Amino acid sequence: MMRNFLFIASALIGILVFASPFYSAVVIDIDKPGGRIVPIAIAPLRNLSSGDDRSGISAGVADAIANDMKLSGWFRVIDRSAYIEGPQSGITPDSFDFKNWTTIGAETLVKGGFSVQGDELTVELRLFDVYQGKQLVGKKYTGRARDFRRIAHRFSDEIINQLTGTPGPFNTRLAYVSNGGSALKEVYFSHLDGMDKFPVTSNKSINLSPAWSPDGRMLLYTSYGEGRRSLYLYDLTTGRHTPIGEQNGSSIGGRWSPDGQRIAVSFERGGNTDIYILDRSGRTIRRLTEDRGIDVSPAWSPDGNRLAFVSNRSGNPQIYLLDIATGNARRLTFSGSYNTSPDWSPKGDKIAYTGRVSGRFQIFTISAQGGEPQQLTSGTGDNEDPSWAPDSRFIAFASNRGGGRYHLYMMRENGENQQRLTASGGDDTNPSWSPRLE
Repeated sequence: MMRNFLFIASALIGILVFASPFYSAVVIDIDKPGGRIVPIAIAPLRNLSSGDDRSGISAGVADAIANDMKLSGWFRVIDRSAYIEGPQSGITPDSFDFKNWTTIGAETLVKGGFSVQGDELTVELRLFDVYQGKQLVGKKYTGRARDFRRIAHRFSDEIINQLTGTPGPFNTRLAYVSNGGSALKEVYFSHLDGMDKFPVTSNKSINLSPAWSPDGRMLLYTSYGEGRRSLYLYDLTTGRHTPIGEQNGSSIGGRWSPDGQRIAVSFERGGNTDIYILDRSGRTIRRLTEDRGIDVSPAWSPDGNRLAFVSNRSGNPQIYLLDIATGNARRLTFSGSYNTSPDWSPKGDKIAYTGRVSGRFQIFTISAQGGEPQQLTSGTGDNEDPSWAPDSRFIAFASNRGGGRYHLYMMRENGENQQRLTASGGDDTNPSWSPRLE
């Protein structure tokens, strides 16, 4: 497997990164299980304004970045109580003493400053190689003061980009279903840390299976709001909810094609459930399956040429692959008697799914070419509904491993570093990971 290394060196802010002839202070092999964890210090931001930090931006940005680094599994965040310098120390390489950070064991360091004018926030963030005493990258962001966590997530992705050559998954959203402790289920979305939670539906019904459009501006979901299962489209820009599809049969879920021009959906018509392709307006273009079994849960390949789906045509639910051009389907999973909820990785090489093992549901991945699946979760409780991050290196899922409510979790693609994301009072299920935000 191709290994990715980072040799941290010096840089001019946001422009140059070059290797040192002496130090390779931070080297991370992201593909190696149990790889080395990098110690990182994340200082509260320096207040560059004349006013007070009433919104808690200084600590809030640092806390959000620290949480992202922990979730990635590649860093050990050094406790802030060990810091020698205060937040009002300098933020440029010549304005603070790197020894204050090597003393506490930091190998990398995040520093920054902010200013607020009215509702406009300006944040400057820098990543340093502590051993070399050099800056690696610096970024300047502007936005609304209340959006400071979004800025933090953007810089977290920049930190990951410096290590791996690919931005991290934190400037994204998760759409999911939550019941608030009742029998009703509504669709929400939030950032990965559960902050800025927004209700998509509030129809006091059962709403299921949210799915993002490729541009992140729309959500498909299934709702019983009108008395039967119907597919709806929610536009994040206008706030409008629009029914999708010819409503002469109950719909079950819906997924956008990678180009955003088509929708794969299951319809129950005439006592049979099959998969159809719709255009953006909801008009049926083509029926893809015509089998006596139940065919549901379509998931597009990144090239838009195939679908993974679930069918019980062999007796029990299994994952199948369908070639859209020919209509030919082949069975992908053979291990286990109940496999469902496939999601195709954006890189195209793997499919994640839910499988039943010893009476419990667990998350698996399998090569898109077939072969032996890899079990990623284990233990008591059920783990379900995998959804890939846009970088194909993380998976979100729902789990009731605590013995009670379902919450959302994320893990690396090999099952390492399983971390809880949500903590609502109800059950959080059906995660759908958005594309990267602009």
